[in-house]
Amino acid sequence: MKAYFKRLTDACPKHNFIIWWVFRLLMVYAFVAGFFKTPFDITDPLQVAANLLCMFVWEIFMMFPEKSVFRHVTPGFQTFLIAGIFAASFGGKFMNFYYDIRWWDSVLHFIGGAGGVFYGYELVCALMKKEKKNASIAMVLLASVGFSFIASTLWELFEFSFDQVAGMMSGYPGDSQHWSFELALGTPKLETLFDPIVPERWPIMDIMADIVLNTLGAAASYVILKIYPYRHKGKYKFDLDFENKEAVSVS
Repeated sequence: MKAYFKRLTDACPKHNFIIWWVFRLLMVYAFVAGFFKTPFDITDPLQVAANLLCMFVWEIFMMFPEKSVFRHVTPGFQTFLIAGIFAASFGGKFMNFYYDIRWWDSVLHFIGGAGGVFYGYELVCALMKKEKKNASIAMVLLASVGFSFIASTLWELFEFSFDQVAGMMSGYPGDSQHWSFELALGTPKLETLFDPIVPERWPIMDIMADIVLNTLGAAASYVILKIYPYRHKGKYKFDLDFENKEAVSVS
């Protein structure tokens, strides 16, 4: 265990842990406060708890053996992930910003699609470092965009599954997908990206808007990384020529 904690501190600046734990403690507060909300809904603390666990991804990666690709993932991967989860779970769910702020969900899906490409980029870079092999920027970006679409789909599957499980536990479906037209009535959330024409189409239009925004975000990241590819320096530095194109070094 001592070796594990030393591995964490050697691989990640201490200020990162401070930032992470500020967000995590706020999530713990949201989890506890969820049990005292009126009316009480068990899905509130359960959803916060599930998202809180995802805030420890990088520490979990560091438990893997040295030969694992995940041991080569930079801590910056988790910083961006924690910020996104916090905005979605604490802001969107706990503070009810999904329904109180018109563009909250839309912006998060756009950023999520964009972030998925960067996550994929980081994973491909970690894989190349582990294997001591190179790849063209075209292949790296193709894999990164593919990862973004996979991650976006898995997120929607998580929300769907959570709502189904919540329904079996409480007798009424959860609202992870924000599918309820009745809950949206009288709130800024009622206005979707596309006109549903009839109320019955409101949930599917909301979901399709999420998919469109994920796609637009992924496309934006693709363009940015195509123009401005980067490689790491310091502990995570490795040879990466991207077909002899100049790449920017970042920590």
